[in-house]
Amino acid sequence: MAKKKIGLLTENMALTTVDGKVTREALKNKQVHDFEDGLEYYSALNHSCDVIITENKSDFYFSSIEVLGCEEFIVKNF
Repeated sequence: MAKKKIGLLTENMALTTVDGKVTREALKNKQVHDFEDGLEYYSALNHSCDVIITENKSDFYFSSIEVLGCEEFIVKNF
């Protein structure tokens, strides 16, 4: 069942990567206080993502990308 659900997810969303460029951008931005959030944000930005899905929306106060909770995303898109 888990593989089936993961397969469904991967058919409907893109996965991003974290590389040296993303890491440098996260380190350089003084607005980013949580390094991991910075990595997620710049990875999404560099891959032209439309939205970041998280249950910690307030962590992305610096985001120029739309940030939605899981439930919000489902309601809005399905």
